Amino acid sequence: EVMALTRNESCVIEKVGVYDGFRPGEHAALVVNDEIDLRMFPKHWVYGFAIEQETDRGMRRTIQVFDAAGDAVHKVFLREGSNADAWAPVVEDLKIVDQSNTLNVSPRKPTEGAKGSADQAERLRSEWDKITDTHQFLMMTRRIKMNRFGA
Repeated sequence: EVMALTRNESCVIEKVGVYDGFRPGEHAALVVNDEIDLRMFPKHWVYGFAIEQETDRGMRRTIQVFDAAGDAVHKVFLREGSNADAWAPVVEDLKIVDQSNTLNVSPRKPTEGAKGSADQAERLRSEWDKITDTHQFLMMTRRIKMNRFGA
């Protein structure tokens, strides 16, 4: 059991559970179970660090993932009830050969501006009411010729 943490300037999502039900994919990979429902886009997971830090409450172990611009994408925290003996083999398995201290970050590409239309507002609300899973959102916006910012 670990804590999965994803945060950005708009939200913080903390989930406690097991990364079980992993399904790899070239475009998107998934971890889907009752506790953790995570869609990962491997091309954006560029840098990863396994960190062990002594704190007032003992050793803190994390894996922290960053994108090409150096922004945090996802973090995994070992918890008090976690299997600490299983941690080192996971870190070793994920380790890459290049352990350089230098990161080559690149500026983030500007995001697409809002693409939407006020006269589509009622259709947007109607389509929104039909969503049963948040992952249907992008397909919905494409159908009504908007993007997430316009919606």
